[in-house]
Amino acid sequence: MLVSMNESVSTRYKDALQRGHVAVVKGRPREAIGHYEEAGTLVPDRPLPYLRMGEVYLQTEQPKEAVRAFDQALERAPSDIAATRGKAAALAAAGREAEARQVGARAAELEAMERAGQSGRRKPDSRMLEIERHVANGGAARRAGDLGIAAAAYLAAANGFAAANDYDGAIDACFSGLEAQPGNIDIHFVMTMLYLRRGWTELGVQRALLLEHRLDIDDDLVRRNALGALARDFRTHAPELERLATPSP
Repeated sequence: MLVSMNESVSTRYKDALQRGHVAVVKGRPREAIGHYEEAGTLVPDRPLPYLRMGEVYLQTEQPKEAVRAFDQALERAPSDIAATRGKAAALAAAGREAEARQVGARAAELEAMERAGQSGRRKPDSRMLEIERHVANGGAARRAGDLGIAAAAYLAAANGFAAANDYDGAIDACFSGLEAQPGNIDIHFVMTMLYLRRGWTELGVQRALLLEHRLDIDDDLVRRNALGALARDFRTHAPELERLATPSP
């Protein structure tokens, strides 16, 4: 059973995860690990910090550490497909092929169970199917090395999630897109919007100011005006956006 969190701990947990995500995007894996460890300490029974740690260790070719992190995630959520799949990949990277096959089979079993459960529920609406298609296309393009196409697919998924008011899904899609193409200005714009909508005002303002600087360097008047419109929507909650809300001449 998950422990309840008071508002302070919940905010600190989310902030630690967010700092970890940002560090990953900026190519700072050791910093990211530290933030995820902080999140895990704040809320010890959540699997997500350990799942993210495992992914970072795997990406930085530290398979033994990745296995341990994925194991910690699985201790908290034994049927988590992403953690099971991650552990299989980490075992394979560590040269433990027999164990990797066994865990991979478990991941396939969990996926089959999930599909079977979904088949008995209401058919997903066309909008969600479209979002899932964008996510799948993004993953396929990224594996093929087509990073621009991958970023565009994840951006489309993020916009779809946002339209469905699934801000967590949208933010995750944005991070996937930025891992493929860190400088994609449209993804950064959508993330700024999402942070402000989620009520993560301080982070949203920080992103908006960084975005303004980038757009000024690029002399991108169209996107600068779009940022101004976004600032006007949220300036009552964040007075710091008042300056950005002034239309460009």
